[in-house]
Amino acid sequence: MEGTGDVNHERPRTGRRGFLIGTGATLMAGALTACSTGEKKESSTGGGSDDLDVVVIGGGIAGLAAARHLTDGGKKVVVVEARDRIGGRMFTDRTSMPVPVDLGCEWIHGQDASTWDLVRQLGLKTHQDTVFATREKPGDPWKRTVEEDPRPGYRNFRIVGGYNQLLTPLAEKLSIRLNTVVKRVEYSSTGVTVHADRKGRPVTYKARAVIVAIPVAVLAADTVEFSPPLPPTKVEAFKSVPQESIHKVAMAFDHPVFPEDADLVGEVDVITDDSTPWYLLSPPKGTPGPEGLVFTALIEGEETTRALALSRERRYAEVLDVIRSTMGDRKLQPVKVLEHEWFKDPFARAPYSKYGIPGEDLIYEPTGGSLYWAGIITESVDTSRDSGEEVAGEVLRRLGRK
Repeated sequence: MEGTGDVNHERPRTGRRGFLIGTGATLMAGALTACSTGEKKESSTGGGSDDLDVVVIGGGIAGLAAARHLTDGGKKVVVVEARDRIGGRMFTDRTSMPVPVDLGCEWIHGQDASTWDLVRQLGLKTHQDTVFATREKPGDPWKRTVEEDPRPGYRNFRIVGGYNQLLTPLAEKLSIRLNTVVKRVEYSSTGVTVHADRKGRPVTYKARAVIVAIPVAVLAADTVEFSPPLPPTKVEAFKSVPQESIHKVAMAFDHPVFPEDADLVGEVDVITDDSTPWYLLSPPKGTPGPEGLVFTALIEGEETTRALALSRERRYAEVLDVIRSTMGDRKLQPVKVLEHEWFKDPFARAPYSKYGIPGEDLIYEPTGGSLYWAGIITESVDTSRDSGEEVAGEVLRRLGRK
């Protein structure tokens, strides 16, 4: 769990040779749109929520894992999600490009990640990213090198066909309310009332407890009102969490551009110089569809801030210039371009947050006997899931299992 428990929270190393170890794994989160099979007709008060045990705020993997654990424990649960899809910063776009593109989180880090049981349950294929293609200058033959594991047993994998496939078993038969934006949470030792806006009309959910599973940057922006007000120390802890900078721009071309068998492409200094903020990444090998047409430019650090301050047209031009220079073809022209600006997303407000900070334990402390917190600081998909399940276990112990 994030912030509590015995999970090893060592942050994977970033930088040129470490980007597959850290960059992108904690980016954000999903794109399934309608796993709400438990939907029931709502009452005039908007919730249709009589006799609820728990309301889960947030349909990312932490919220879904919590709801799954509670539902399997015999509790009556509803998940309220502001977006028109589940997954949060796990966002697989399946319609814009010839192949699925993960605009949020992308890697499973290590062979011990808790998400492997979902991979096996669904029979999904994965690809380990290891092959770097570099060359001294444009026009030279590509040199392929294999990245060595920086830590024993620590490897990095991507799911063929998109990360958000993992959400299916978690969301199955859950009662999920999409397009439902929480405005106010009233809580006491005896229960909670959640006030929200659903497509322009007020809805209300009453329950014995609530689990808040939304990003810390959203909480720090005070977009959700709590009554009584949260302790000042907790609010200050929200606001003190630094937000990391990273951005993806995917481009599709009308002919194969990316070198065969490579996972990462760049000039030599992309691999050896930590001052270089750019990477070019292909879809995982085995992805159905044309190969070499689509790939993603990753920008991180201060360069992200600079790039996002540009107009979209100028940003795309700079990305294309990097691709043209790296591939050695000044005539390359994309037929499609795709990005998601997480800093402008009102339900994310950042790609991901810095982990292992002072005050982290305070963030996860339950409040008022009925208000719980899960997945607030997202380090990776598996620790977010672990967070949701562990907090759900705390709630089950308080409410009692059926």
